[in-house]
Amino acid sequence: MPQPDDPQVDRFYAAVGDRIRDARSAARLTQAELAASLGLARSSIANIEGGRQRLPLHMVILIAETLNINVSELLPDMAESQPAPDLKNIDEKLHDADESSRDFVESTLAQLLGRPEPKE
Repeated sequence: MPQPDDPQVDRFYAAVGDRIRDARSAARLTQAELAASLGLARSSIANIEGGRQRLPLHMVILIAETLNINVSELLPDMAESQPAPDLKNIDEKLHDADESSRDFVESTLAQLLGRPEPKE
């Protein structure tokens, strides 16, 4: 289970902030307008959207109500807050793998990243 100072928790709050910003923009509200409707400072909304300020659960509900959306739209799947795999130097990492394994990894990565599979 992630601890409060775990990077996964930070990524979770960053994803929540992104979703709040997107929903606020879709509702055509400024940060100041959303803040005023919630009794917060505009800087608090900026910090929440930036993932720098952790907000209590009741505030998530109030934000969703204010933006006229379901609370679930503001809460990311924990998989979203997982770090992206490190694909740097993938060729180097696969250098000693057999051809079948390299082909499998390249094909899988192409599918996951939505890219065309490498040509033979």
